[in-house]
Amino acid sequence: MSIETKSNIDIENYLDKQKSIIDTNLKSLFEKNKNFSSPDELWNAVKYSLLDSGKRIRGIFCLASFESSTRNDDFLEDCLTIACSIEIVHAMSLIHDDLPSMDNDDLRRGKPSCHKAFGEAIAILAGDAMLSLAFQLVTEHTKNISSSQKLNLIDVLAKAFTLGLVPGQVLDLMNSETGGDLKLTEKIYKLKTAELIRASILCGAIIGLDPDNQFGNKSFELNEKEKILEHFSNFGLKVGIAFQIIDDILDITSDTKTLGKTSGKDKEQKKGTYPMIIGVEQSKKIAENLISEAKSELKKIPLKTQILSELSEHVINRIN
Repeated sequence: MSIETKSNIDIENYLDKQKSIIDTNLKSLFEKNKNFSSPDELWNAVKYSLLDSGKRIRGIFCLASFESSTRNDDFLEDCLTIACSIEIVHAMSLIHDDLPSMDNDDLRRGKPSCHKAFGEAIAILAGDAMLSLAFQLVTEHTKNISSSQKLNLIDVLAKAFTLGLVPGQVLDLMNSETGGDLKLTEKIYKLKTAELIRASILCGAIIGLDPDNQFGNKSFELNEKEKILEHFSNFGLKVGIAFQIIDDILDITSDTKTLGKTSGKDKEQKKGTYPMIIGVEQSKKIAENLISEAKSELKKIPLKTQILSELSEHVINRIN
């Protein structure tokens, strides 16, 4: 397996190739491991929600930050495993997000939501299984990264979920009741969306900057490495917030078929999103400014980060 490394690339082609790599690896996981087959209803719900769907943008960001951090492919398979773990965490969060007690959405990724296809109880349990599976992949399916690096990656992913996505979901439920607090909305964007995107980028960089993975690369001192990871982290947060702003703009401007999920839900639920509070045009300007700031963070990193820059542009130009 190889990752596209040219600086001037067709970003849509790059996204398609990386998505295909992640999709193939996820399918292989279930084909090779018979433990993920019984009971049928549980694992069918997992595969229904995870396989053959989704943009895989978080996993792609993970691979891209790895690519930016090293020229050594020895750790590439492990990075792909982590990218798959991230996609599993994201997919399970969507299952729970769609539940009647949460956003109550009947459509996800162009088909009935998991709870509509398999029932609410199985959907909850499928999400539970997927969250555990994501961390199981880190511990059992990585081959070259050290035990300390595994712990580091688990820590980053766990905090993105426990201290990010879950509190963000709680605040999002509250936001449906308040409906117009811009500071609360920004906090929700950061926690519910940006923290997992930041974790995706950090995980790829952590693997790429591992001292054992610096063959042919400059070896950074500890303080240099920490500064580099801080810039990757800042980049991820800004891109993540911009991503959610664009998501909420598309909820207003796009249609259900294009989005693969029900459009107009934010207005229906009276959610205090950026475009609902300050309008579409002003929200778009804020997203563009965030991407510009994110690119400034990349310029502070003494590595080739062109692909991350191009991916950040895709975030504000996407249609779904």
